[in-house]
Amino acid sequence: MDELRELVSIVTKQKLRAASLLSVKALQPGPLSMRLYDLVAEGKVDTDEQAMSALYPGEPRTVSYQRIKKSLRDYLVQMMLIIDLNLPHYNPRQKAYFDCYKKWGAIKILLGKNAHRTTLDLAGEVLRLAFRYDFTDLALDMARTLRLYYGSIEGNLKKYEQYGKQVQRLDDVFRFENLAEDLYTDLIIRFVNDKSIKRDVPQVAGRYFGQLEAALKKYDSYRLHFTGRLIEIIIYTSVNDYKKTIDICDKAIRFFDAKNYVANVPLQAFLYQEMVCYVQLRDYQRGRKAADRGFKLLESGSFNWFKYQELLLLLSLHAREYQEAYTIYKTTVKHRRFNGLPEGIRQIWKIFEAYLFYLIQVGRIQPDDPETIISRIRIMRFLNDVPIFSKDRRGMNIPILVFHILFLILTKRYDEVIDRMEAIQKYATRYLKKDDNYRSNCLIKMLLEIPDAGFHRAAVIRHADKYVKMLNKVSLDFANQSHDIEIIPYEDLWQMALDSLDNTIYTAKIRKRIAG
Repeated sequence: MDELRELVSIVTKQKLRAASLLSVKALQPGPLSMRLYDLVAEGKVDTDEQAMSALYPGEPRTVSYQRIKKSLRDYLVQMMLIIDLNLPHYNPRQKAYFDCYKKWGAIKILLGKNAHRTTLDLAGEVLRLAFRYDFTDLALDMARTLRLYYGSIEGNLKKYEQYGKQVQRLDDVFRFENLAEDLYTDLIIRFVNDKSIKRDVPQVAGRYFGQLEAALKKYDSYRLHFTGRLIEIIIYTSVNDYKKTIDICDKAIRFFDAKNYVANVPLQAFLYQEMVCYVQLRDYQRGRKAADRGFKLLESGSFNWFKYQELLLLLSLHAREYQEAYTIYKTTVKHRRFNGLPEGIRQIWKIFEAYLFYLIQVGRIQPDDPETIISRIRIMRFLNDVPIFSKDRRGMNIPILVFHILFLILTKRYDEVIDRMEAIQKYATRYLKKDDNYRSNCLIKMLLEIPDAGFHRAAVIRHADKYVKMLNKVSLDFANQSHDIEIIPYEDLWQMALDSLDNTIYTAKIRKRIAG
């Protein structure tokens, strides 16, 4: 269903109506397929099961449903090649990309029909655009096509050698582009669904960057500099050197700003990396400035737009701009494309929802519609429903665990806190070591002191003092943890936890934890 939802968001009803003027109705699938299109476009179904029930009420027909779903998918893919994708909000490079690949498809069909003369002008046109906008793969393919024609059909030595030199250079650039992309992917896949620290990353990233450094000096390729600089950034982000990371981002931004076109994606990426640094440095003003420039390059509802929203919300929470964080959350989860995001991304927003709910409960946020946007029922369900990170013991499980403890303390469910203490102690001992997520370890130990001190505020402050001092010695910009582990700075969360206590000793089930 996610695939279909994505296609429908691109091939909208308005575009289909415009395409009908081109007499392509013969391509249209049957009425059930078009009804499925309407159900998805109007947001009436979210899953295949719901869609099948709507189309075949009372009698599930899986085979028939899969057939009409495939028919609709194939139709929408065909329509993408017919409708006009060069809309005003696309920048020149995006328009050139669509134009080049449509013409590339035509060239391949013409070559298959041995229409070589017709191919020449189109191939030359695509080659010029590919050089201008750094489409190395297209440029290489077109240069090879023209070299083959002038060498084997027309016998033009001058043009054969001209395109031959282009092929050699482009082939080398393309090889380094692919190498950079492969090395970057090998690094980043470790972090997609697991936020824990990987100790070998700085050394591996440094070794990978060494394989690209000479090529980065030699070639001004878009793809090479994009992924190459991202690898260089990982060398420093993995050791929390945020100032050096910002320097590299600035270097990359200057490189892409110097292009004769707007390089949206890399500029978005490096501005995003700067925002990550400013979150850790708690520099709200510069982070907001980077975000504002980045949003100008983004299409609302794109994957990167959601990632920017995610980071801007974190930045707001770290800057204690809690009301703004609430507004960002509302804007994001209400977006029509939110439900089409990968499950792992949506789970992160569930964690955000939990923390915003906590901020509402402690009076830091004044909601306008709390039961619609942030529901207590969903929060209760959340505590047992975060499967993606279930094995991520040193990563996103940490903010979930912290929230659960804070919420139980806030709601004075002290017996439940006490009942959980031994398990939490074992968790901290097993998974939170001194060097891995050190600050998280400190906070867990601070929270463990609360039941030991009988939930008495003054006693808790005395008991937890040594761990508070340990936490304060390692600030966020030196912490050995992923930037999104600490949803709200632990110093702020600790103060909120203290504020939810009073100076009354709770004695109903007090017992000392088993040392461990």
